[in-house]
Amino acid sequence: MKDKVYVIDTSGFIAQVEFRDGTTVTVPSVVDEIVDSTSRLRFDLLKDAGLRVELADGACLEKVRSAAISTGDASVLSETDLDILAKALELKDGFGVILVTDDYAIQNVAANLGIEYMTAATSGIKKKVVWELKCTGCGNVVEPGRAVGSGKAMKSGKAVVSGNVVESGIECPICGSKVRRRRVKG
Repeated sequence: MKDKVYVIDTSGFIAQVEFRDGTTVTVPSVVDEIVDSTSRLRFDLLKDAGLRVELADGACLEKVRSAAISTGDASVLSETDLDILAKALELKDGFGVILVTDDYAIQNVAANLGIEYMTAATSGIKKKVVWELKCTGCGNVVEPGRAVGSGKAMKSGKAVVSGNVVESGIECPICGSKVRRRRVKG
């Protein structure tokens, strides 16, 4: 039986999840997101109990980026999200990894990478989903790889969720209209 390792996203510190039977790991960018005093205290207590803060492997980060593009989640994942997924993927082969997150996009990519996850305070995703980025003006389906890249015609911003549609903050490379993220499978 593999040793259990909890890879903790920011929500694990906010929700004050208890970790009694395994090693705890997070990434530096998650630590940077911990701003309230209660979550910071929780982080400090876990750090004193052996929490490790480690950078993610670059090769794993590229695999995670590729998986996020294939699921259509790349436009809504932050660098911190990618880092935490890459760290979980890196540790998955040698340990019984459980990624602790309330982020649905992270959960979706984790499920597609075969990474076990648990939620801190939400019910979590019910099934894997595939998304597409579709222009609201001309109807063009934007290639996921171009949507994440730094193409001249695209400007990225924050995603705004409304039901199954996500305002991606990305502009269409053809007409310049807003691109929305829509569920196509799952």
